[in-house]
Amino acid sequence: MFRADSDSIDNIDKLKTKAKEGVSKLRGLDMGDVLSIEILSQLVDGRKSTAEIVEEVYGLRKGDEGFKSCYSRVSRAIKKLESRGLISRQLFGRDKPYRLTQLAIINLARIGGEEQQMMLVPRTDMAAYAGALALALPLAMRALGMLTISGEVEVWLFPCFCFLLGVCFVEVLRTFRRVF
Repeated sequence: MFRADSDSIDNIDKLKTKAKEGVSKLRGLDMGDVLSIEILSQLVDGRKSTAEIVEEVYGLRKGDEGFKSCYSRVSRAIKKLESRGLISRQLFGRDKPYRLTQLAIINLARIGGEEQQMMLVPRTDMAAYAGALALALPLAMRALGMLTISGEVEVWLFPCFCFLLGVCFVEVLRTFRRVF
């Protein structure tokens, strides 16, 4: 979706600016959890660890009284945002700061606009998954000897299943790319 040229860098900067505006609109509308909104606003500026977020939001450092309770509160909010696909962190490596996902940046940029929010799994993807499953069932039943399929139908059934399986694979990769 994004290319490494000057136009795409400008687009990314515009998206970040719109995302910052989206977070400020969320604050003004009192939508959602205040802590979650604050975490999103901290991550718009860049990658941060949980301890850094606690320091920015609550002004507490490691060793301060109340740091552990604030840390656990922020950690729970981060897990909730992670489950929604809005933030993620690296799978490997020593330092694993959190960052906004592409899905979060796009949705924050769309707040207050006329475009609808992007869903984690779009309906077209769900239709492709359902179609692949619908074609896989008769093929599996035929392989187990529970169903007989005429040659003409089988000639079209298997290639259609392979095509839909490829579409599903690509869409799963796109979903992972939006979230991670």
